[in-house]
Amino acid sequence: MLLLSRSIFISLSDPERPDWTTHSALIPHSSNKDSKYGAKALMQKNEPTSIPQYSASFIAATKQLTAADIWSARAVVAHQRLLQGDEPSLTLWNEAQSVFARCIETFCTNVEAIDSDDDSTAITKMTKYKKQAMASRVMLEWGLAQTHFNQEGKGKTSFNQAVKFAGLKIQVTGAEGKRTKFQRNATAQMTVKATSASPNMQIKQEEKKKEAEEEDAHDNTASKNVPEMIEHSEDEILLERIKFTNAKDNEHKTLTDLDQAILLSLCLDVKNTNPMDGLTGEQMGAYLERVLHQHDDWMIYATALLERAWLESERVHGRERAILQIQALADQHTNRLTLTQSTFESVENSAPPQERLKNLHTIVYPPRWGALQDLAERYAKIGIMTSAAELFEEIELWDEVVECYRGAGKVNKAEEIVRKRLSENETPRMWAALGELTKDPAHYERALELSNGRFSAAYCCLGQHYFDKGDLRKASENYMKAVKVKPLDPFVWFRLGAISMRLGEWETALHAFSEVVQQEPEEGDAWANVAAVHMHNKNPSEAYPALLEALKQNRNNWRVWVSKLYTCIDLKKYDEAIQACHQLMDFKAKKNESEAVTGIEEKCIRAIVGGALAAYDNAIANDETAAIDSSRRTLARVRELLVRISSTLKSEAWIWECNAYFNERIGRSDQVMEDLMKEHRALQSVSGWETDKVQLSKVCRVVTQISELHREEGSRESLVKCKFLIKAVVKKIEAAYFNRQIPEETAQLENILSEVEKLIMEIQNN
Repeated sequence: MLLLSRSIFISLSDPERPDWTTHSALIPHSSNKDSKYGAKALMQKNEPTSIPQYSASFIAATKQLTAADIWSARAVVAHQRLLQGDEPSLTLWNEAQSVFARCIETFCTNVEAIDSDDDSTAITKMTKYKKQAMASRVMLEWGLAQTHFNQEGKGKTSFNQAVKFAGLKIQVTGAEGKRTKFQRNATAQMTVKATSASPNMQIKQEEKKKEAEEEDAHDNTASKNVPEMIEHSEDEILLERIKFTNAKDNEHKTLTDLDQAILLSLCLDVKNTNPMDGLTGEQMGAYLERVLHQHDDWMIYATALLERAWLESERVHGRERAILQIQALADQHTNRLTLTQSTFESVENSAPPQERLKNLHTIVYPPRWGALQDLAERYAKIGIMTSAAELFEEIELWDEVVECYRGAGKVNKAEEIVRKRLSENETPRMWAALGELTKDPAHYERALELSNGRFSAAYCCLGQHYFDKGDLRKASENYMKAVKVKPLDPFVWFRLGAISMRLGEWETALHAFSEVVQQEPEEGDAWANVAAVHMHNKNPSEAYPALLEALKQNRNNWRVWVSKLYTCIDLKKYDEAIQACHQLMDFKAKKNESEAVTGIEEKCIRAIVGGALAAYDNAIANDETAAIDSSRRTLARVRELLVRISSTLKSEAWIWECNAYFNERIGRSDQVMEDLMKEHRALQSVSGWETDKVQLSKVCRVVTQISELHREEGSRESLVKCKFLIKAVVKKIEAAYFNRQIPEETAQLENILSEVEKLIMEIQNN
């Protein structure tokens, strides 16, 4: 039916057009030119043309059908919207450009702009406005066509031209108002004010006032032929509409159907040209609220309700109403009794088809199966799996049906549906679904047999099957076959890379994760794995940029910070290594993550301290002023890091050893003794250090260093402290080795003790 109507419209719109069945491109009307509205003429060169033979009288008659072009353009757009491919058809886009170019030439050239000071008669004004309204409608539909074909700009310029032709005055502003029932203080709220240029809008404004008064008096709004608006439940705190403080802000002038459609297109433009965040939702909501103040046209009103429901479905307080609203809009396309269409009266009072289709081409409303699919996906998202499965079954999306029944725990029901579909027609997809339900790899093999090895999902299922069984080699082989069939699948590449890392096939893993980041640059885990492979291959210079990208996507992954710490130490980027240490300590300080985050390793701090000091020494030796200043700043950061670590790891002896070494190297000798004493106490706090060779060696080393500092000082008080310190250590060691051979370290300490006692005696004799 669609192709038949398209053929008729093409013949009436351009009978001299080449035969579309023998050419992949279109030769547009000879008068087409590149225009300021973006419609480009298409040229086909060096190809024979096959022009259908029509009589001269027929061609002359079609010249009088000025509306044939616009209806042909609408048919092209409808054709594109009915296609279910991911990418728009280039052939249809070329034809749409050609037909809309003729429409713009016919309806949009030599159209005078609306003049508010025009003193001509009412009939003349109305005649002018009809031409302007037609031009505006053409530009609006051309902009929507660019949106449907996913063209650059998404019709923004055409929407602005439609506003200009219609003479619609729009003001996006703010006013104080209340959004919730219990809100005491009014806050700034976004609102859209619009004024129509239609000459008879003043008369309609008065009529609308009377109708509104009658509706309020008789409370009879439900009888109008418009979609049902679902209101918030009594438990919700949101008001149905924002209540503005100034009464004038609550009043709105009546708009034509075309004006409302233009406002919806501007709302669509906000969505197309901005990220989907809170501010974008507020802007779109302001346009939608303005359209919902009127309910003259069924389709325009339904579109505004649907757009608002999509926005509210992302909000906590609006999700319930949003789902019910989408359900109500989907139900009103049928004659069945449903939850939101529960009486035969509501079915009989709904708008007839001609009313619903009147402005279909000036708005973006999904086909019924699209609305049902959207509703089913939202049901599945919030866990209403059985209802979602029933909706998917109605529109015959069998994969989703099976998935929803599996999610609902109704595996037998899902298997029953799959086997029924297979009895009717064997398809690779259904065999793969049966394999997922029964865990039988033979079903996947059957799916591959039917598809001649071209069904990548079956390879993925086999890969998952062998992975679950622990056969990583076969899992890797099947995932490799899957990406050969369907290379643009980042999830499969990621699984292949992860399995390859476990198998030790690092080149394959690097290639797989590189494919992931090329297809999905925002996949932070893939960037982290790329860095991990480079780190394993001892290539920190390649790992570093991958780590930066991983942290750009997710700065809260502490494992990536650990990798960056190691990489920066290897590359001698000590400032960034210090930053990574601080970040890891911040993660460690968080209560929820304290158990998972690993502490900073001793070797990393030693490497940072030693590397920063070595860099400073090199800068001094080379007498480079800039390098010296940079190294001094790095040393200051190292000192801050040591102070922070010391406050959190007081019982760790190694941190005090690092502090002592660092303070000695930078000339802070007054702090060295204090750090060594803290290290000594930390070492002695370890139970059984006397019999542990490693710990004993560390204690003796620290005592030796402390004694050297005391002897350098040379005062009697200092030497006496040293004497008692050494005696205490020696006694503890001797007690631990009672009736056993005392370690050699004890003899060294006794020699030092003898020297200290001699120095004390010399001071006393003098």
